[in-house]
Formats: sequence, structure tokens, C-alpha cells
Amino acid sequence: MKKINRNVILGIAAASMLFASCFKDKNSPGYEYMPDMYYSPAYKPGEKNPVFADGKTNQDPVSGTIAHSFDRSKMINFMPYPYSNTPSGRDSAIAFLKNPLEASEANLAEGKRLYEVFCIACHGKEGQGDGSVVKVLLAKENYGLQPPAYNSDQLKNISEGQIFHAMQYGKGNMGSYASQLSAHERWQVVLYVQQLQKIGGAIASTDITAAKGK
Repeated sequence: MKKINRNVILGIAAASMLFASCFKDKNSPGYEYMPDMYYSPAYKPGEKNPVFADGKTNQDPVSGTIAHSFDRSKMINFMPYPYSNTPSGRDSAIAFLKNPLEASEANLAEGKRLYEVFCIACHGKEGQGDGSVVKVLLAKENYGLQPPAYNSDQLKNISEGQIFHAMQYGKGNMGSYASQLSAHERWQVVLYVQQLQKIGGAIASTDITAAKGK
């Protein structure tokens, strides 16, 4: 009798658990065993976190590590720039810094597109220093802010490293483009600027000398 009662009790308990786990909401998991194992508390970014010794949820990357990219050409976006914003750093960049990208049709096309977005306003369509901003300045007889033409004696022989270094830190009246363009994009622009250095013929008539003579 006791055995029968025990079986009945166990059967009733099992049936109760079965019915209790059934809900009208098909998305409900029902009753869960140890739900804290399923739904552990999550800390929000920037929130204090007692789990770590420094009390921060967002942990700094291990010192000396850099991000990885499966695209080897994009790895240059994560590599530290080794040349300082000093005369000696500039000289080293001129002497040793080389473009890691090949002068492919795709890279040149993208370099041209980026140039026409970020550089054309001052340097002009063909790199003659006659962009729309410069034309406004020249109309006001402000000749000191006009950049030299890329095929001028001043710029036609500057190295790829010098061009990139100028984009990295800025040069003269031009600010740095390190925050607007990735290293990969800046090297694409360098490729296109090197094409503009090779443009033949006289410097555009909007250079300083011609403008003053008007």
C-alpha cells in the first residue's frame, strides 16, 4: 500500500511538473532549473565592474598589441606610425618610408576619388593649387595660402614618404588627415598625387606670379 501511494505521489508530481511547464506562450521556456546559469548579469560599457581589479567593464588592450585584419593590405591601418612630427622624423620618412600598395588601376581610381573629396578644394583638379578655396583667396589678393602645384619645381620630386608624412601630421596651412583617412586610404591618395606630379606643361595660370600680374 505504501509502495502504491509512493508511486501515485511520484506520478502526480511528475504530471504537475509537466503541466506547469506548458504555457500558452510558445516562446516561453517555462520553468528553468537554475535560471541564473542561463541569464548571467551583464555589465554595460563604461559601468563600474567589481570583477576586475581596476573596476572597469571596458578593459584596455594588452600593452603592445595591435588589431588584426585578414586583408594584409589593410594591416597598415593598425600598425603604429614610426616617424615623429619633428624635422628628424620627417627626414627619416622621406628617406625610408615606402608605399606598401601597388599602383594598380583600382588603387589609383580610389586615390583619385578620395583626392577629389578631400584635396581638390585647395590643390585643384590637376594638382595645380587652383582649387575653389584658393580662387576665393586669390580674388581677395591673399596669395600666401596658395599651395604649390604638384608638378612645380618645389613638389615634383618629393618622395612618397614625404607626401604621406605631410598627410599624417599636416604641413604648413594644411592640417592632418589622419583622422579623416585611414593609412590605407592615404597611401591610395599618395599614388594619385604621384600621377599629378608627372603632369607636363606649364603651371596653371592661377599661380602666385600670374595672379599678381592680373
